[in-house]
Amino acid sequence: MFKGILPSKRLPPTEFTMLTSLGDISNGKENVPDPVSTVPAKPSKVTPHKDNVKHEKSKSMKALQDFLVEPVVTNQAFDRLLDDLQIPPTLRPKLANMDATVKAAMLKSSQVMTTNPPTAAAAPSTPRTVRKARSIESIASPHSPLSTMGSDSQPRRGGLWGSAFAGKSTTDLHAVDSSEKSHGRGASLDATQTLSRAHAPVIPVELVSSKSKEKALGKGMTPVKLCSMLASSSSTTLDVEVVKKLRLMLRNEAASWTEDFLCSGGYSALLTRLNEILEVEWREEQHDDQMLHELLRCFKALSTSSIGCFALRSSCPTPFVQLISLLYSDKKPGDVATRQLIVELLLILFDVYPASSLPSSGGRLRREAWESSESSSNVITLPMPHKNFFSLIRAILLTPAPPPTESPACPVSPHAFIESLHRPRIYKSYLQELCDVCRDYFWVFCHPNNTIWNLPEVDEGKVEKPKAPGGMTGGVEFEAMGYFTTHLKLINAISKSVYDLNLASEHEMSARRFHTDLFASGLERIILISRKASTAYYPALHLELSRYIQWASLAKFELPWTVSRLIGPPPLALCKMKPSKTSKGDSHSPHNSPTKKRAAPPPGFVSLPPPNKVEIKFE
Repeated sequence: MFKGILPSKRLPPTEFTMLTSLGDISNGKENVPDPVSTVPAKPSKVTPHKDNVKHEKSKSMKALQDFLVEPVVTNQAFDRLLDDLQIPPTLRPKLANMDATVKAAMLKSSQVMTTNPPTAAAAPSTPRTVRKARSIESIASPHSPLSTMGSDSQPRRGGLWGSAFAGKSTTDLHAVDSSEKSHGRGASLDATQTLSRAHAPVIPVELVSSKSKEKALGKGMTPVKLCSMLASSSSTTLDVEVVKKLRLMLRNEAASWTEDFLCSGGYSALLTRLNEILEVEWREEQHDDQMLHELLRCFKALSTSSIGCFALRSSCPTPFVQLISLLYSDKKPGDVATRQLIVELLLILFDVYPASSLPSSGGRLRREAWESSESSSNVITLPMPHKNFFSLIRAILLTPAPPPTESPACPVSPHAFIESLHRPRIYKSYLQELCDVCRDYFWVFCHPNNTIWNLPEVDEGKVEKPKAPGGMTGGVEFEAMGYFTTHLKLINAISKSVYDLNLASEHEMSARRFHTDLFASGLERIILISRKASTAYYPALHLELSRYIQWASLAKFELPWTVSRLIGPPPLALCKMKPSKTSKGDSHSPHNSPTKKRAAPPPGFVSLPPPNKVEIKFE
């Protein structure tokens, strides 16, 4: 039955093909022919086998060399990418320790990786400057807009940006004269560009989503094109998506892109659009309020690069006075997030004018930026007539509030004897915004037993650590308390700035006078109300309150009794851990309750005899 499967006879051994010739077998093995034999060897398959082995060996050696060379090239290109994006020095070590594949992916997405590594004879790389993720100090920029505004290439649009460069001294141009303009701009990665659209179906315009419109809008957006669109359109007719795209570019692209935008007149166009939207009598909620919000985010995005900080300094205090005036008026934005952006822009001024680059005033000695030869161009001059930063921020906060819309034609002035009794409350317009928050969200302040935390007992790391979103995050109350906390951060930053001046208590710009004016303007009532907010959901608000009380105490300001009596420890979960103190001679367990030592009786004291013990036995 197996005759059809099995062969009829066994194959002779001569019909087998030898894969390895007998001559190639080393000595000491079986079936080795006589080495003197002169029989020519038949061609076999050994040659391709040897070639494959050699090819694999060379391939492995080449892969080993590439493995040794590729990380070096990748690291050098990655360093150039970090320089181009102006990554802060505090973030660089974390990025440098990433996997090589992640670095290569970042280089590929940014399209700034070069094939030729820098040689020893090449020009030195650009110094690592700061591009802030969360605002830090502004230091020298690696780009030079002056080179773009020479005789060869004049700015395409004059206006404020060009005049600001022309009218500044060499000390004001510290952010633009450090190196030549040699940075390549890393274009944003758009995954849709790699897809073929040859056979894509035709989709009607009405069905295109907003994300698709945004992607289509971002293609081919150069700094010059965005600047021309911003300058040629009115704020009421300009598309909000264009301003959103500009904000993303200013925030995410390298500093050279921002430099090209500013040299094309972009900052002047931003100021023009902002003034237009502020002059609108009745802003539309669907367009005008969104346009104002995105314009403010564009100004905030400028603070992430040193060249952007220079642009903010070039016309200071031009946008900030208009914004604080808007906050004081009855046309202020109804959206809390937009008002919070205005306060954050005021906080950005502390980074635009860092204390290390300003002239020293007062009695405290500190090392200035110009004392070292390497940073002689980091000196920043304040706008006239201000001699210190506190004078600048104080003048911005004291901007007169615009009259209400329904104000009478003839202003009413009090009588002379009433005017003589008037007590100046210079910060009343600013603190009125905080009073409005306490009034509009009164139901949040429902914990009357809360104390004002004593700062030395607070573990600030536990309070400021990031927390996972919960059920109380994202609501209108949470947003309002975040806005209120931002105001307290601004007050604390001003308190630190005026404390560093170290002026006499009688001086108008002294720290004690600042806190006196705040309490005279109504800060005491705001503190007493805001401390009733929940310590579980809004610990950052209580921390800022605690910090302000600390600054007021350092300024030797005497707190009112209504405030000082409420100062107490924070909740146990936010207290600093204190080591338990146990006496060295105690041998008992620390869990035992302590016993009070009886004092020795005075001399001549006659004590009563102890009562006699009577034992009762029951039989």
